[in-house]
Amino acid sequence: MEKAVTGGRIEETGRETPGLEVGVSEEALKEAEKYVEAEEGAASHFKGNVRAFLVAAGVLMSLFHLYAAYGIVPAQVLRPIHVGFVLFLTFFLFPAAPRFRDRIMAVDVLLALLSVAAIVYMLVDIDEFIYRAVTPTRWDLFFGTALILLILEALRRTSGWIMLGVVASFLAYAMLGAYLPDPWSHRGYDLERLVGQMYMTLEGIFGTPIDVSSTFIILFTIYGAVLQFSNAGKFFID
Repeated sequence: MEKAVTGGRIEETGRETPGLEVGVSEEALKEAEKYVEAEEGAASHFKGNVRAFLVAAGVLMSLFHLYAAYGIVPAQVLRPIHVGFVLFLTFFLFPAAPRFRDRIMAVDVLLALLSVAAIVYMLVDIDEFIYRAVTPTRWDLFFGTALILLILEALRRTSGWIMLGVVASFLAYAMLGAYLPDPWSHRGYDLERLVGQMYMTLEGIFGTPIDVSSTFIILFTIYGAVLQFSNAGKFFID
């Protein structure tokens, strides 16, 4: 009901005030997606069997993390599996270049399978694998180097060249520190030590950020997706 002030008194006029509806048009959403893709990389949108396969992979990932939330999954198993799922989906959902969007290239399949292979290799005998971190074998070096390069490529696809340059500069600093002038010089890491630290322990790739991502962030992401697709979020807002 609308109200009017008359002679210092507030009186109801009997007329209804229309409610305000707040919405976002599809054009505005598409425009926003363009800005996001320009900043983070173009994402592919598949249909048919490919879409069903990727949805199944995402559901499997979600079920695994829901189980890990109350089951007993060691950190040295949970974190690598989390990284493997993320890399596998990334190489299918984010094309190598915008012109390859909405289609799967042979290189995408190869990189996705290599990501899984690098994780499976370390999980086959995880205790022995971690034990030999100080003296990695030839296969350890191969899969460790491959996983580092795969993560860099996934980073380029999702976050662009700037973030890739930042991470690559830190890796270069670790290996080339012996050639830098003071005060930036250090003894430097050789490939064996770098792979052992980054790939074969819980202090490199599978460190604290992945710990948080695989235990907390993923659960909130699943919860948010459930609210969105069940319209529960709209219910709370309205």
